[in-house]
Amino acid sequence: MGNLYVGLLHYPMRNRRGEIVATSTTSMDVHDIARSARTYGVHRYFVVTPVPSQQAIAWRIRGFWTEGERAWEISRRGEAMEYVAVAEDLEETIEWIEDAEGQPPLLVATSARGTGKTAISFDELRTRLKTDPRPVYIVFGTGWGMTEELIDVCDVILPPIMANSEFNHLSVRAAVAIMLDRVAGDRDEC
Repeated sequence: MGNLYVGLLHYPMRNRRGEIVATSTTSMDVHDIARSARTYGVHRYFVVTPVPSQQAIAWRIRGFWTEGERAWEISRRGEAMEYVAVAEDLEETIEWIEDAEGQPPLLVATSARGTGKTAISFDELRTRLKTDPRPVYIVFGTGWGMTEELIDVCDVILPPIMANSEFNHLSVRAAVAIMLDRVAGDRDEC
């Protein structure tokens, strides 16, 4: 069975005008995605930003729960935050996974918009995680989504989360939790 990794990328992203930007790191994203990642057995959650001040923010949030006063409290949050790593770019995280696993990961894009990229269903990815030793690395975008060039670097893409609604603007925290449940959740329920 392959290990599962998650990355929250902050560059290169699109803003509402379609421009390529680096988005801001938020404490809610670092904290809440770490908790979802730990809940669903993710091996490592990467916060990826090229901006040094944003990297420092992510490390500070992690450190608050793992090294500071809060680390001594009886809390599972610190346990989840220990799975957070901060990186400058996607390539650094892929190298980290290759070093840890001895092979490159299957790189899986996500998008709220459909693309022409080769899709993999949630069921197919769940089966692959259980039967294939190759690690799986699911990357999520921020802002108004990943650039097409970034999506093109990925091997496959998961389908967008579609609700029975005309409104499709989930927070990335919610999208990560839903997708992790679909890929790594217990599907043996009645």
